[in-house]
Amino acid sequence: MLEFFNAPSSVPGIEPRIIVALAFTAAAAYYDIFNKKWVPNLLLYSFVAAAILLNIVYFEQGLFMQAAVFGIAAFIISYPLYKAGQLGGADVFCYASIAMAIPYLPSPILNPTAAAPYPFILSALVPTGLAFIAHMALRFVPYVFSQMKKGRVRLSMGRLAVPALISAAFMVFAYAVSTLPLSLPAGYFVLLSFLFASLMFFSLFKTEIKDSMVESVPVSKLQEEDVLALEKMDSKLVSRLNLQPLISAKIILALKKAKLKAVPVYTNMPFFLPYLLFGLVFTLLFGDLISYFVPSAGTYSA
Repeated sequence: MLEFFNAPSSVPGIEPRIIVALAFTAAAAYYDIFNKKWVPNLLLYSFVAAAILLNIVYFEQGLFMQAAVFGIAAFIISYPLYKAGQLGGADVFCYASIAMAIPYLPSPILNPTAAAPYPFILSALVPTGLAFIAHMALRFVPYVFSQMKKGRVRLSMGRLAVPALISAAFMVFAYAVSTLPLSLPAGYFVLLSFLFASLMFFSLFKTEIKDSMVESVPVSKLQEEDVLALEKMDSKLVSRLNLQPLISAKIILALKKAKLKAVPVYTNMPFFLPYLLFGLVFTLLFGDLISYFVPSAGTYSA
């Protein structure tokens, strides 16, 4: 079974695969930024079709099966997050398409030694996630501190409970790693510390961060794919109307029948596809980011 996931020493048609992945992801990122996060369905369906066509044109049975499995897995894993309002539908299609177009990257352009033995999409999502987290921190840290200065943020014991548990878990992990008979690069601890600090910040001020993204929107102006802030609505009403975070035509109709004038909607959610484009370009150029912090992770074998 494990042999199925063995990375090949070469991927046929890797140059066209890279061009297709870059072109479609760049186009989707453009619409995400400049078209209010609305990416045309035709573009997304064409991306999927192009990824499948690449695997047909450069057919190798084993690689074809791997590309299909990776694409389906990316879709299945990310689709529930889309339905829960945590991801955009375009994100889901792009993940699956990239996973199929470039199943593996045997030789990154600027650092061939940093190729990963696991699917390319996993490598691309690491710098994607880090860039997104960094931007979110830069966006919300000033906002949170301005709210604290205005006295609108109170650090109660209940609010500090989760961050305290996270701190304890991090200290236990750090101690356990320090006792291992090996020497890890300093960058490894820098990366973990950054992730820890970000997790602490977002868990501590999640209420203020979420509130800053919510606006009251007239029911008449709701659109499909908008995301309801259900926690801001009456729980009995949510249950009675069977409301879900992701707004559909059925939900809009239910809200109109309930004669609601306006509902809280996440209108200021950050875009994500530009960070996916960054992660894609970074990984194509420099290879698997994790291999720079944990060298053994980048070992690539045929």
